[in-house]
Amino acid sequence: MKFNVEKLQEPLLKVSSWVESNMILQAIKNAFVRIIPFTVVGSFSNLIQMQLDALIENQNITNSFVTGISDLFGYLGNATLGIVALIVVFSSSYSYATELKRKEKNTNLNPIIATLLAFASYFVMVPNNVNFDDPSAEMIEGFANSFFSYEGMFTGLIVGMLSVALFARFTRSKFTIKMPGNVPPNVFDSFFSLIPISEVLLIFGVIRIIIQSLGYASLLQMISEVLIAPLLTVGTGLPAILIVILLEQILWFLGLHGFNIVWGVISAFWLPIYLEIIAQFAETQSFAGIEIAPNTMTNVYAMIGGSGSTFGLIIAMWIFAKRGEKEREVAKLSIIPGLFGINEPVIFGLPIVLNPIMFIPWVLVPMTNAIIAYVVTKIGWVVPLVVLNSGNEPLFISTWVLGAFRLSPVILTAVLVVLDILLYAPFVIINQRNERRKTAVEA
Repeated sequence: MKFNVEKLQEPLLKVSSWVESNMILQAIKNAFVRIIPFTVVGSFSNLIQMQLDALIENQNITNSFVTGISDLFGYLGNATLGIVALIVVFSSSYSYATELKRKEKNTNLNPIIATLLAFASYFVMVPNNVNFDDPSAEMIEGFANSFFSYEGMFTGLIVGMLSVALFARFTRSKFTIKMPGNVPPNVFDSFFSLIPISEVLLIFGVIRIIIQSLGYASLLQMISEVLIAPLLTVGTGLPAILIVILLEQILWFLGLHGFNIVWGVISAFWLPIYLEIIAQFAETQSFAGIEIAPNTMTNVYAMIGGSGSTFGLIIAMWIFAKRGEKEREVAKLSIIPGLFGINEPVIFGLPIVLNPIMFIPWVLVPMTNAIIAYVVTKIGWVVPLVVLNSGNEPLFISTWVLGAFRLSPVILTAVLVVLDILLYAPFVIINQRNERRKTAVEA
């Protein structure tokens, strides 16, 4: 094991150093580090509300105090994960602006104004119609929640970074309003930014008009239909499952909610298959002739504890990290949400986002899980998953319910968790060494 770790360490650390020296990637990485508190608070809030709602529904609870507590955590979830795309716009634009400000040629760049401009630019790109995706529906002025939640993160990141890059470019132009030197700095910055701000907003306005002229309601829809949808029309077998997992993991690595982006498209192809399987089992109460549902391989066995199958990673960090180290603290914070498939604390807390050291297991582990689960289910060692559950149950119990209360899916899940720990362990060790090295340099 030591030999393998040492052999892997050198090339991974080189890639990590390159990421750390790249201004754009560093800005994106810092942006997602800043949103950690919001994702953690939102994850815990959603977890608590999910359990309370299940209790209220199952026990027919009408007590206003209990329902009020559920509503309270719902408000917290809406104010964090519910607007995470907007948080990404602010965080990414501010991070990139501060990185650019370090260059001598960008001395006139004001990071706060650049951040506010990014926010305004984002809303230039968002349709002012709640029913934007249905041309035949009545127009209702307002903004669809999809542009504020995880679904809008990709658009938010692109607009946030691009608007700052354009603003920095235009502030270096001669076409700016310059005030006398004795004018207060805030007044100088405001007037100096007038023309660059106008130019940036006009550019995004033109981009939106072009996108709409092409038949797309928004940039988000265009990206989904042009880039994502063609990649997902690949069938329902093991190759299709692995392609979907690969795409999800790459998007997550870039800081985007891979599951929401991919599943929003692939569910149209895969969910009917699963519903048909559920109906067949409900009618026959037999596993004979039951096909393997691709979504269960992708969302259950490949993603134990959440995208990337991070429950094994959490345990690996708990085992190999020393007391007081960041990885150990992240593991403590992530263990309970991880039991319920919520893993934003570890994705953004470790972080996995734009962390080259963790990229290999991040892709390898869920794909390995899917291959093993597919094979053992195909040959009959494990029963197929045939129950549509609520998703409120913790790990192992959820798999037990999905498998019609058979033990074989639970045993398979436990075996895969152990395998995941072993696969993640070398990379956890390398990541820790890299963190210790950076800490020693900074000290």
